[in-house]
Amino acid sequence: MDEADINAIDDPAEIFAAILDPARRGALYPLHHRLRTLAPVHSDESLLGRRAWVISNFEYADAVLRDPRLHSDTSAIELFDTGPSGASFFAVMKKLLLYLDPPEHDRIRGLVTKAFTPRAVDVRRPRIQAEVDRLLDRIEDQGKTDLVADFGYPLPIAVICEMMGIPVEDRDIFMTWAHDFARRGDVSAVTDAVIERGERASEGFRDYFLDLARARRKNLGDDLISALVRAEEDGERLTDEEIVSTCVILLQAGHETTADLISLGTRGLLLYPEQRALLLDEPARMGAAPDEFIRWDTSVQISQRVGAVDIELGTQRIPAGDVFVVLNGAANRDPARFERPDELDLRRDATGHLGFGMGRHFCLGASLARAEIETAIGTLIRRFPDLEFDGEGTFRPSLFLRGLASLPLRF
Repeated sequence: MDEADINAIDDPAEIFAAILDPARRGALYPLHHRLRTLAPVHSDESLLGRRAWVISNFEYADAVLRDPRLHSDTSAIELFDTGPSGASFFAVMKKLLLYLDPPEHDRIRGLVTKAFTPRAVDVRRPRIQAEVDRLLDRIEDQGKTDLVADFGYPLPIAVICEMMGIPVEDRDIFMTWAHDFARRGDVSAVTDAVIERGERASEGFRDYFLDLARARRKNLGDDLISALVRAEEDGERLTDEEIVSTCVILLQAGHETTADLISLGTRGLLLYPEQRALLLDEPARMGAAPDEFIRWDTSVQISQRVGAVDIELGTQRIPAGDVFVVLNGAANRDPARFERPDELDLRRDATGHLGFGMGRHFCLGASLARAEIETAIGTLIRRFPDLEFDGEGTFRPSLFLRGLASLPLRF
């Protein structure tokens, strides 16, 4: 289906069905544009099996994500319940910050935020650079690479493990657990084997982080888990179980989406070589570049919210209890908000994009993600100025977390 065929479709339901089709991940944005044109607020039951309001323009998406009367769709957690065979994974998911309601959400987030500041990230920039250099040293003599497997994926795992104080010798098992946990979270591709690996990962994370949290209570260090142990406000501290669930979400959010964004951003520079030349000529622009990379093609494509009261959205009244499904990627390509939205343009001010969310659920790891993307892509293009595609990259089937399964490059 080419763009002309897409623009000939007048049924929003047909367009949304195409957006949900895993075979269309590489050609997602023309579908977003058409849905936004036809129905920026669209009622649909196909995604969740119940009525949801699909938001595809920036104005409404931004309003929904910022509205303090709305909170995460905690009922979405039921999608992960596969019964006794997947009980450990489901138990971990239920405690993740993402699925907690206020006031518990706000209490835990407030404590975690104190331990996860931009200043703390800046202190760790030399370690990020060292890990980037180490990984690029490994691929330099090969003349080619799969950027996802060799660079984009292992970098964020190494960085977040280092921040948490996880020994180097344990990082390989953490990479395995992180991969298996993330695949288990993709509800569109759950099999018995995926469930089994997800259980092993969940139990591994739980036991490891419990032991580490208890050890840090006896002997504090300068790592992130020690900072979580220290965190206190009005006499409130995180329990060991809360530290475990926080570590899991920081590990997952700190590697899966960042890995996606490194690969997607690199792909963008190869598709827009004049932008790569701009960064090489004016390296100071690299500091703001991550926001444009994320605006142009983001990993977190969908955010869900629900409210306890009726919400007015344009001319539409959304009943209490109904779910808002925000298409972040569609909003970030809305021409009413960003001029020439389909172009990667590192001269534009891309702040305000929705790739990190908005409101009370704004991404805790945004500063870390920006630092990793800036360092990773900036160093990559400086070291390999002749970088080019070495075949077709492939997208993962997941829509909720958009990312490349492979990105073959040569240099």
